[in-house]
Amino acid sequence: MANYIAIDVGGTKIAIGAGNERGELNAVEFMATDPGWSQDEVLERIVRTADRMCQRLGLSTKDFSRVGLGTPGPLDGPVLLETSNLHGWKGLNWAEGLESRLKLPVSVENDATAAGVGEWCYGAGRGARDCIYVTVSTGIGAGIIANGMLYSGSRGNAGEFGHLVMDPDGVSCAAGHRGCLESLASGSAIGRNGRAQQQASEFLRKIARIEAKDVMNGYVAGDPICVNIIQAAADRLALGMSYLVNLFNPERIILGGGVGTHAPQSYRDRLMEGISRWALPALCETVRIVPAALGEDSGVIGALALAVTASS
Repeated sequence: MANYIAIDVGGTKIAIGAGNERGELNAVEFMATDPGWSQDEVLERIVRTADRMCQRLGLSTKDFSRVGLGTPGPLDGPVLLETSNLHGWKGLNWAEGLESRLKLPVSVENDATAAGVGEWCYGAGRGARDCIYVTVSTGIGAGIIANGMLYSGSRGNAGEFGHLVMDPDGVSCAAGHRGCLESLASGSAIGRNGRAQQQASEFLRKIARIEAKDVMNGYVAGDPICVNIIQAAADRLALGMSYLVNLFNPERIILGGGVGTHAPQSYRDRLMEGISRWALPALCETVRIVPAALGEDSGVIGALALAVTASS
């Protein structure tokens, strides 16, 4: 059975795993992300970590067939463009830099796209020909599987779902627009709204530093302020999802990310109600919202899935 290296690049840490075509991870190593590193330094550190992991398994990089890598975008193919938290790495060519060091082919995709491929191959999307992975966490993104194939767009940036403009006069977004879905329905937006309304909420008033999970806990507990915040965010997200349903006619929407994965059924029910209100009825009849199945390993398993699918 072929072995693959999987790399999940995040804003705070980088996960490097070794796995096989069944989606099984045999080892995972973590390293902190430091945006102050030079491009050569981050590549060298990833290679050293991968070598250490291989040695622990009694292998060398020659025993692997391919590398899959998921990274924050936007991208130009395998090249990292300007990001909100990795400024010094602009222009970094992940494929070229790692291929020259590891002597293995490298497949690169946006991190949400990679996680979507992972869910499609090994998680909640198995068996589906048309499904969309939606991550709701600090930000919002999507990975699109259409007609049994990954859809990543001309430069690898398809699925920037969080930057659909829902309200042109709304809150500013890190990308420079106003009223993006991400600024209205992400974990960051939920936390921000919770902090703004803290004193009006009996539940939130007791918490020193409010994050999205606190507002979600208040929603589950029935606190009126938290209920209003979560329902408003869910309604905005549902409106955006209705566009996905009308455009792609998926059979499943897989809900992941820190907010999406752990949200209660009532949150998913609210999303489905909104989609049914705004999308075409014939398309709503065939779509289901299901929670992501891969949990905290979604990023690295997604990178593994990229490598496996590119080799098949």
